Amino acid sequence: MRSWHLLLTSALLLSSAAVPLAALAEEQSCTLRMSAETDFPPHLIKQNDNWTGLSVELMQRLADEVHCKLEFINSPWLRALQQSEQGQLDVLSHLSFSEQRKGQFAFIGPHHIEAIYLVGDPATLPASSQLSDLIDKVDYGRIAVLHGAYYGEDFARLSRQPAVQRQLVEISSIQDKLALLRAGRVNAILEDISVLHYWQQHHYPDADKYQPLLKVYQSPVYFGFSKTSLPASTLTTLAEAWQKLYRQGDLAAIYQKYQISNYAELIPAPIL
Repeated sequence: MRSWHLLLTSALLLSSAAVPLAALAEEQSCTLRMSAETDFPPHLIKQNDNWTGLSVELMQRLADEVHCKLEFINSPWLRALQQSEQGQLDVLSHLSFSEQRKGQFAFIGPHHIEAIYLVGDPATLPASSQLSDLIDKVDYGRIAVLHGAYYGEDFARLSRQPAVQRQLVEISSIQDKLALLRAGRVNAILEDISVLHYWQQHHYPDADKYQPLLKVYQSPVYFGFSKTSLPASTLTTLAEAWQKLYRQGDLAAIYQKYQISNYAELIPAPIL
């Protein structure tokens, strides 16, 4: 995606701070480049050459509201973070807020309540009641975690413990998780419960035997817009448009389509 293609002089950029985004769209090519990785259902789903899914429809509705095109770039999560920081991408979905990321991203949403669980086959794995059990009470052998993902401060501290660290297997692609489980290359994964439910509802191979074993982290996640590629005025306009869509019920209609029942909790709280 070609960002906003703001092919203007620096003087015009400064003078455009107060110009509404719709007006900018009329004067120039307005395109939002969104990172999308193959198969992160129900949020990002690639069907032939087209993208669909909950996050896609939400972002498309926001782009329509500000009269911009939405372009998808297939990029693994870690690379997408780097591309956004470098201004090569404009927006990521499912970005957890952290103070470290605040300087690089504007957070608009939240668009989802992410509930991360340790997922595996309970018939083959020991029972555990709390995360700290991983230090000295249970050993899952190999747990797949997404490189660059944020699973909360408790897990971050825990993962520095040698007994836990040796159990973690970092992977670069979201789509690898179920395949790794089925192949026996890992014994458990960290995954959002909504993804596990989608696998099971749509009868992915062997998905029914995998269950949530332990809750790791729950947090709202946002659309993260690059502060490198997008000016502050654009970020403000996007945040205001999201709040408008929420008030009008446009977002609720999309959540209902995907049978998401907790959308009322997703009160807009932008962090710019």
